[in-house]
Amino acid sequence: MSVTLLLSSNEFKKKLSRCYNEVHKELYGVGVTQLKIDAVNDTMIMFLVKHQRVTALRALEEHYPELKQSVDAALHQEFKRRIQKKLAEEMKLAVTGVLRDYEPQTAWACTVVITDAEKG
Repeated sequence: MSVTLLLSSNEFKKKLSRCYNEVHKELYGVGVTQLKIDAVNDTMIMFLVKHQRVTALRALEEHYPELKQSVDAALHQEFKRRIQKKLAEEMKLAVTGVLRDYEPQTAWACTVVITDAEKG
């Protein structure tokens, strides 16, 4: 079934939101402050998210920028792995990839989940 059709259901969007927020809480200890979910096309879901800044990462920025960047990169990879697993298990989505970027100055993130519409 296409992502566009799935996202026409408010219940489906609520479940996606819950999955995203749960994974974020598992990794960062806090939930998100804003979350918007849209279909990019029939196989891609885009999450536009306003995050709370993690205090520990902010503390590293000034004196340990390389370490902070490495920790950020590792957390992004772990987030992508966990969201892919959670969406597959709980939402029965055949996820083939996850793209993610975060802008620390604004605390906005964009996550794109790529599904296999033929399998989902």
